[in-house]
Amino acid sequence: MTKRFILAALLLLTTAGCAAYRKELDGNPPFSAHHFRAYDLEIAWSTEQSGDTVSLAGTATNLRGYFLRDLELTARLVDKEGKVLARETFTDFPTYLPSGTGEPFRMKLRVPPGSAVERIRFSYGYWLAEAAPYFRRYNDTPYFGGFVSPP
Repeated sequence: MTKRFILAALLLLTTAGCAAYRKELDGNPPFSAHHFRAYDLEIAWSTEQSGDTVSLAGTATNLRGYFLRDLELTARLVDKEGKVLARETFTDFPTYLPSGTGEPFRMKLRVPPGSAVERIRFSYGYWLAEAAPYFRRYNDTPYFGGFVSPP
């Protein structure tokens, strides 16, 4: 009987410890450090809000085995209903981004007074710098992606 009690107490303590740690990490999800990773691009960012201005800073890293050309990153701040409150596009990346290389970005977005930002919706687009294989019909196909920050 005492073994069962000790086992139940340890299980309860372990579960309670994980729950408290999770809350501390994600206290303000849209405005804490985050990252997104796909097969082609990794984006890490953090945000700060000062009055009606939201500053977004981070790094975009090329994960492909090819150079990326003309990378564009767009951030949209949305409210609970999904309405876009502010939008900004960053295009000041180098023309060619080598494989495994990360480049910083910064954006400042103005939010209408009295609005509450719920999530950040990102989208990106780029072209591959290398020529397409001979058997492909289209030589210059753009690549796109997008994601939404965690709730």
